[in-house]
Amino acid sequence: MKNYKLLQAVTLIALLSTLSYANSNGFYIGTDTTITDFGEQSLKVTNSDKSTKTYKDIDSSHCNIKMGYQHFHGNRLELYYRHNELDTKEGDIVTETVGINYEWVFSSISSETIKPYLLIGFGGGEATSSKIKSIDKAEAGEGSFGIGIHYQYNENIDLQLGYTAISTGFDNFDDKDVDETSTIDQDKIIVGISYKF
Repeated sequence: MKNYKLLQAVTLIALLSTLSYANSNGFYIGTDTTITDFGEQSLKVTNSDKSTKTYKDIDSSHCNIKMGYQHFHGNRLELYYRHNELDTKEGDIVTETVGINYEWVFSSISSETIKPYLLIGFGGGEATSSKIKSIDKAEAGEGSFGIGIHYQYNENIDLQLGYTAISTGFDNFDDKDVDETSTIDQDKIIVGISYKF
């Protein structure tokens, strides 16, 4: 996680240190991270002998690196890379995914500086765990739904605060004793920043 936090810090510094004119529409790069997560989060693994193992009280922290295009009253289409660490009592699960998000801005209640939005997204990648054998290496798919506010700090810098729900499912485990798993549903409060060219 240390390398990803460094990458996120470098992205943040680059965004804050670059100041030039930008139109309301155009390309942008950005990052966001978890302030806190909440709700009951668990993963249930079903084995070939029909026994189940449940990992409860999962805490997670993620960092996103994203780039996209802002258009039509501030709507955004973006590609993202997400590094998500899920902490359980039995060990960590790390997911690395890439995907696409779309944000619809509520233009009827937006202003030049405040833009409420609704987000939907999906992605896929892989999950690994050094301590939970059933998730030694698996494919991961995820869906996202969110709502929040963008604050236009200046012509280039955009600040973000929002709620994002992420549902992550796992498949094709290396462990032959595993039949299937359920998903991990995460509820997150996130903050973000982006620079618009």
